Amino acid sequence: MPSLTPSSPLPMRSARTPAERMRLFRRRRKFRRRVAKVEVDPAEIDALIQRGYLDTSDRDDPEALGAAVTACFSDALMTP
Repeated sequence: MPSLTPSSPLPMRSARTPAERMRLFRRRRKFRRRVAKVEVDPAEIDALIQRGYLDTSDRDDPEALGAAVTACFSDALMTP
């Protein structure tokens, strides 16, 4: 089973070309991954910072925030 750790996240930025979107779609499908939009409020961002998933300087960076949420979910769901 592929690892869900933050060391191998999918790119979070929007694909710029149709070919790139298709490449990302095929990669997600290959690893049976799904994309989910998640709203994160300021208190949850603060919690991600306090728990070490997100650096304070990256609180407004969508890519860093997405990686932090992915890592947090992965730790919460995959830790016995």
